[in-house]
Amino acid sequence: MMATINDVARLAGVSKATVSRVINNSAKVNEETRAKVLYAIEKLGFRPQFSAKALAHSKKQFRIAISLSKRMELIKDSNDEIGQFYGIILKEIKGMATIYGINVKEILLESPEKGYDGYILIGGDVTKEILNNYKIFKKPIILLDHYILGEKIDSISPDSFTGAFYAVNYLIKKGMKHIVHIHGPLNSYGFKSRYNGYTEAMISAGLTPVYYEYDDINNNIDIVLKKIIETEIPEAIFASNDMTAIRIMDELKKYNIKIPDDISIIGFDDIPRAKKYKPSLTTVKVFKQEMGNMAFKRLYELMLNENTHPVRISLYTEFVKRKSTR
Repeated sequence: MMATINDVARLAGVSKATVSRVINNSAKVNEETRAKVLYAIEKLGFRPQFSAKALAHSKKQFRIAISLSKRMELIKDSNDEIGQFYGIILKEIKGMATIYGINVKEILLESPEKGYDGYILIGGDVTKEILNNYKIFKKPIILLDHYILGEKIDSISPDSFTGAFYAVNYLIKKGMKHIVHIHGPLNSYGFKSRYNGYTEAMISAGLTPVYYEYDDINNNIDIVLKKIIETEIPEAIFASNDMTAIRIMDELKKYNIKIPDDISIIGFDDIPRAKKYKPSLTTVKVFKQEMGNMAFKRLYELMLNENTHPVRISLYTEFVKRKSTR
């Protein structure tokens, strides 16, 4: 028996009207609720009536692959999702694919598999060498949350530079001068853009940038913070993502350092946990649902051989002031 809209609403714990709004891409549904609905759609295999039209238009049932790196496998959470950031993006892509009647499979980024009609390569672990291994298949490719300099491949990513620049300028305007940046691996286009945005804000204000690299897989934040505190307690820390910021705040509590009275903390991404943490995290919102939606629709367009000239899409971010900053 085919799943109905009522089945989706029941599994997602929302109203039928909310499911309808998700299917019709209404802006009235928040990110977390939309992710729940799309997860239910994927699990139940629900397909609204218009998806049959999409199938008729394409004249075939497409198969797409979502490529995730070995590194991402190491940061999966207890719900078997790729963290709170990529988890929302994945739910969006899989849910939209179900609506359009498209089969999706997650594959290992480092081990390309042929036989798909299109590929979405997620995150900053995509190198030129890996990309070339996918190009061999001569199928549409989307880089999601990443960009490789010089490559004319469709890519969708947040405007991390401007987001970081604005966030650090907020701290500077509050009178802070000793602002430290703790960042992840700079092979990631997103982390490098945030690094550059921080640097530009500091130098423009006549301040000295101070950087510390953090290993998010082995979580060495205790070692990094010990080095920082032994040198001089900064007025603020700008972290390259929210999970890093949350781990920083967890560690600072061990030193009885008060947030934001002693140190202001800013993250990046606005994952669901950022709002729920105590104190709630000031951050830069990345529009994850929109990124996943755009990636899926752009790939679908390319698979239909429409508007094939490569595009690079950069989504503006939004500063979210909460209680971890003065």
